[in-house]
Amino acid sequence: MGPHTRRTLGWLLLLLGLAGCAASSPSGAPAAAPTAATQQDCERAGGIWRGDRGYCERAGGGGY
Repeated sequence: MGPHTRRTLGWLLLLLGLAGCAASSPSGAPAAAPTAATQQDCERAGGIWRGDRGYCERAGGGGY
């Protein structure tokens, strides 16, 4: 395998790795949008739906 081929494969692997990291970053959009049922379940359980972040926020139970 020549040096040009190895360099090309190296760049390709690097770019694929970076693309995978970008897809799973917390600052990016969620990979799969939650369904309306997920939001309804959250609200039914007394949580607050955070649509911009795609998660259900529930109050932590405090002590006495």
